[in-house]
Amino acid sequence: MSRKDDVTIDQAYAYLVLRTARLLRFHFQRMTARLGMDISPEQWLLLNRLAQTDGQSQTELTDSTFKDRPNLSRMLASLEKKGFVRREADPSDLRQYRVFLRAEGRKAHERLMKSVAQERAKVYRNLRTEDFQALRRILDILDKNLLNSLGFAPDAEESS
Repeated sequence: MSRKDDVTIDQAYAYLVLRTARLLRFHFQRMTARLGMDISPEQWLLLNRLAQTDGQSQTELTDSTFKDRPNLSRMLASLEKKGFVRREADPSDLRQYRVFLRAEGRKAHERLMKSVAQERAKVYRNLRTEDFQALRRILDILDKNLLNSLGFAPDAEESS
């Protein structure tokens, strides 16, 4: 690679995405601490998935969150201990468990949704709809390319 192709870490897009993701994580943790809530961003993602579609299998949650099974199982155990979710054997397949939000989980989700909306407005300040559309388009392309490179997705036709 020639010197003109060298990219410093501060110019690397992957670093910028990682840095922003870490800042979003810190921001979320600070918000939940202010609310007196003990919930991680990953647990929040699970609560959101269940609020959208309650009763998902652990496998479905694993697939939709890109978590490995042992980590997902630990997160669910933590959420169970807090009284936010319950796991039940799937009557049609006893090898599977279905995960359901409890009343406490719904309350926590609703409480956090209000704060998340307020914080999102602060974080997204000075960004336009077009900015988000471009970001989404770029991230979707990167996801497809990475999944294809990792062998998780069939080759997709290039779109123009």
